[in-house]
Amino acid sequence: MSTNITTPTLISKIILLIVLFISIALGKGENPDWLISSLYDYYAKLDRVPLPWTPVEAKNKEVKVWGRTIKWGNSLLPDSITTQGRRILANPIQIVVKLSGKEHSIALRRFKIAKARKSRADIIAEGEIKGIKAYANMWIEFDGFLWVNLRFQDEERERKVEGLKVVVPLKKEYIKLYQTFSRPLAGFVEQKPIPLPWLANPKENIVNFYHWFGDEEGGIGFTYCSLQHWEPISEDNFCTFIPGREFHIYQINLVEKPVNLNGRIFKFGIQATPIKPLPPDYFALKAGTLVYEPWRALNRISEDIDMCLVWPKPNGEAMEGLNNPYNVRRDILEQAREYCHRKDIAFLGVAHCPQKISSHIGKEFEEFAEDWKTLPESILEWEGVPHYQNCVRSYTLRKWLFYGWLVKNVKELGLDGIYCDGWMGGTMACSNPRHGCGWTDEKGNRHLTVPVLEGREFNKVVALFLEDNVKSPLPKTAPSRKGFPQYHFWIHSWEFVPPLMGFATEWLTGEFAGWPLQGPSMLTPEGTYGKCLGLGLFRARCLSTNWGVPNLFDALMWEASENHPVYRQTIMAYAWFLPHGVPIGMLEYMNQNKVVELSQLFERLQIRRSKFTPGWRPNPYWKIENPKAKEIMVAVWELEDGKSLLAVVSNLKVDEKVDISLKWMGNKNAKITNALSGEEIEATNGLYNFQIEPENFLLLLAKW
Repeated sequence: MSTNITTPTLISKIILLIVLFISIALGKGENPDWLISSLYDYYAKLDRVPLPWTPVEAKNKEVKVWGRTIKWGNSLLPDSITTQGRRILANPIQIVVKLSGKEHSIALRRFKIAKARKSRADIIAEGEIKGIKAYANMWIEFDGFLWVNLRFQDEERERKVEGLKVVVPLKKEYIKLYQTFSRPLAGFVEQKPIPLPWLANPKENIVNFYHWFGDEEGGIGFTYCSLQHWEPISEDNFCTFIPGREFHIYQINLVEKPVNLNGRIFKFGIQATPIKPLPPDYFALKAGTLVYEPWRALNRISEDIDMCLVWPKPNGEAMEGLNNPYNVRRDILEQAREYCHRKDIAFLGVAHCPQKISSHIGKEFEEFAEDWKTLPESILEWEGVPHYQNCVRSYTLRKWLFYGWLVKNVKELGLDGIYCDGWMGGTMACSNPRHGCGWTDEKGNRHLTVPVLEGREFNKVVALFLEDNVKSPLPKTAPSRKGFPQYHFWIHSWEFVPPLMGFATEWLTGEFAGWPLQGPSMLTPEGTYGKCLGLGLFRARCLSTNWGVPNLFDALMWEASENHPVYRQTIMAYAWFLPHGVPIGMLEYMNQNKVVELSQLFERLQIRRSKFTPGWRPNPYWKIENPKAKEIMVAVWELEDGKSLLAVVSNLKVDEKVDISLKWMGNKNAKITNALSGEEIEATNGLYNFQIEPENFLLLLAKW
């Protein structure tokens, strides 16, 4: 049976005390502010619910958080999880133990809400089957994240069980998509089992520690930090998704070999999505990099831009390296802030990669690098300088990052938030014993762990600090966002883990789709979103509705020069984004004239103040009569005047023109026009007929 190396928080704080003691003993003078500041610890201890969440309500065997209700019945784990009025579980979650060839579900014997606060409820559940006792110490916070510590004790001290698993039955009608912390394992759910490996990429030590299943409206996710005490047959299948006729099963394969359960502890998290409400104009958010040329789209539609940033190098040497918060060029950032604020654009400072450390940061690298690095080392050579992957389980790293980016940048420079080009703190797999990561098995082999709880704490602290210290501007076109944060905490990632990243106000994805779009020249691109993404991956990764976090898309393409002669990729991007309500990040990569043309149309119609219905939901205005295909979509914006409707009709098929017939079900006196050309369109036999090119779209305006 495996043993843990150390307690991470304790050892990190001991290291901090040792550093302080040595510094004093060697007469190095005063320690830096970040090291002695207690500000991080203050925010970490707050019992507070940030916007837009609501306080936890816990009573009897039921816990309510925003949008979700979790109930217990006869099992140690929830019997029922309801999200947005939909019961995601087909049956109660069961803990199943196998003895003498037979499987037994562990029944609940005792349940108690031990402590209830605004931000969190602590829960104790106990059960027993044939002398095997199970103790589940759990807590659930305001975002609906349920963390489980499951411990076992067997009255027959030498007995071995043959198996132990957690069985999660999921309603089939709500499970169409899945995504994990593995780039290949995402997309539409198919009618075959999905084995989920612990190591998604063994060469880079990337652990597949988050699994989500759901549809365009929501779902349920599972989070892991360690396989210590587990005994699966193979770590390549430590969890399994099993499709079924009546319902699907997500199975956590805790033990698949004969072992004694005494003292074994299993830890995992459960969270239903969406985790919070979306701002009313989430589908129309726009963001980009600040470049001062007047022909840039960002400067021509500045009243409709939400947020902006600068890159470390191309914008005047704003920062050396990828993560150097104490040595930014303050004059460059102050100039950019003033430029943005004159236009009511939120300015987020310099883009940085907080999961990396390098010698650029100075003496802290010499003193703390060995405590901050992940092991095995992961090194990125950037401009000839090694940048090391760091680990947020290090307490001193969390303090350094927090004070540098939040106090020295956001607060002192008057920024409107931060943009993290990667994970804030680097919540990645690690086995560094200096800060408590990893564990050693009986054979002396080291194993990776993931600092889920430390990363979660860090991102929550960032959100609380920003809520107290930032009031960012809104674009002139935006509606009121009462009840929503007035700051920006924007995280770029290719995979999403809501229990950690959900404290952000925005996400950014899509960079992984950029390079396949290149062809032999800028005028003849080979790739398309249909070819390099596909509808399943796009919906699993890129929507906002199933997360509750506006998820902007980095439309990385090659049509961005001044008066670029083609706009095929830009049109393709809008064909995908508009019916899905996917907002655009990094506008500067698209055809600037086409972006301005479409944005000005949307601004004239006050799209941000409309009611949006995405293409997978039925609407009472337009119905697709032919063809019936998921790649053919119509989405609508009900305009504020109550007498107008904008619709987008998209053909997302690859290399196939499609003849589309629509039926108008709205006001009989409506006049239908092409929204871009103004040309009036007539119906034939009650149907509106169009031919749309592959990965292209049409905008229809109805007025009555």
